[in-house]
Amino acid sequence: MELGLEGKVALVAGASEGMGRGTALVLGAEGARLALVARTAATLEKTAAEVAERTGAEVAHFAADVIDTAEIERVVDEVRQKFGNVDVLVNTVGACETVPELADRTDDVWQRAFDSVLMAAVRACRAVVPIMQEQGGGAIVNISAMSARHWIPRIEHYSAAKAALAHFTKNLAREFAHDHIRSNAVMPGWIGSESVRRNLEPRCRDLGLESVDDYFPIGNERMGGVTWADRMGTPEEIGNVVAFLASERASYVNGALVNVDGGSGF
Repeated sequence: MELGLEGKVALVAGASEGMGRGTALVLGAEGARLALVARTAATLEKTAAEVAERTGAEVAHFAADVIDTAEIERVVDEVRQKFGNVDVLVNTVGACETVPELADRTDDVWQRAFDSVLMAAVRACRAVVPIMQEQGGGAIVNISAMSARHWIPRIEHYSAAKAALAHFTKNLAREFAHDHIRSNAVMPGWIGSESVRRNLEPRCRDLGLESVDDYFPIGNERMGGVTWADRMGTPEEIGNVVAFLASERASYVNGALVNVDGGSGF
């Protein structure tokens, strides 16, 4: 299916690894011109080179801490200077910090979750929406999470921020619908991103498991069998759905919260 993304300018925040990297690979393969943004310059540069080599896309990368208002405003201005406009914004920022005990989930833990998950997306949208209004439209895709709808232990702070992001996406969709700006959210389930694999490696060692993939049935059972699939998803599988929502093929999809979780019933 031709998605109509050829030549479109897509800004992907949090693009150095995981779902951001997977999304960049898919968008690049669809012919989008990419502005990749992340905090860690070395990792981002490596990802940008990989995406350009594998997809043949035009790729520019901008190292910035998108949690900082001034930084994201600077980056958006630089992206506009280089590419002329911003047709697509994808917000994937928001690391999942696991904190086992409620007493240890301090105000700082909660604040970090809301800053990285919610406010980074709010600030990026605040910088990009005026550009989209001026050019006559655009598409925004935010990465929320299955945990916004389902109980998952030890990450209440992260889940609450993801739920807030989903609600923000709904309101964004309604507020700017008449400007032809569509806003949708993807709700990933178990995704085998680099950060998830790093977090699971100690548990796998403790359990004597050979790989992180071997932990999936154990972890899924502990959460009540929330995912019906027999495996974790891949970052590129998230990227496939993001690309569709960002494309002309999703022209009548606005304010949707789309599960990409292997089946869950939520």
